[in-house]
Amino acid sequence: MFWNILLGSTLLGSVHAAIPNHWLQVVLIGRAENWSEREILAVVALSGFFHTLSTVMLGIAIGAIGVEVSERLEAQTRLIASLLLVFMGLIYFAMHDANAPHEHVPRGLAGRSKATIITTLSVAMLFSPCLEIETFFFTAGALGWPAISTLAVVYTVVTIACMVGLTALSYRGLARVNWPGRSAGAVDSHWLDHNEKRITGGILIALGIFTYFIEL
Repeated sequence: MFWNILLGSTLLGSVHAAIPNHWLQVVLIGRAENWSEREILAVVALSGFFHTLSTVMLGIAIGAIGVEVSERLEAQTRLIASLLLVFMGLIYFAMHDANAPHEHVPRGLAGRSKATIITTLSVAMLFSPCLEIETFFFTAGALGWPAISTLAVVYTVVTIACMVGLTALSYRGLARVNWPGRSAGAVDSHWLDHNEKRITGGILIALGIFTYFIEL
């Protein structure tokens, strides 16, 4: 079950980090403030770190609950983990039409001092943990603390690497990115924003089924 969790969390972390509202406005702010590409990438990496920090801290607490549950219900651990993943996946599918995309990066920072911008971005990301991944921490709890620790490290590395990588690509091809107020002929970057919950739900459901029927 460990490899199933690791595979699913890596995929979900990559998709979540790819959503433009995590990093694209940092690119726009940086361009408006005449930051260098290196400065923009550093700020994205820092905000990504705070985003994963709050996610992992919450995940460890939830993972501890998973450890306790697995010790009490050892025989049913696999079934419980699978049902939880499928249940959360269905919830995210149901949430698709109910909620608008969430803005992780606040607007209106252009013209502020660099310290103010970086602090605001970091605090905003700290208080916007990735709740989708927390189900994986609970499931990893069934395998003990080594699994929880590995999941925390992998999620952190994957998320920050994807955010920085996509920021670099966006910085170099910004004219082709469609953001509010840009030309109608630009490439639509909002597809992930509008389909995030469906994608997340699909990954959770697929992993739940995979975890129950197949053990890697």
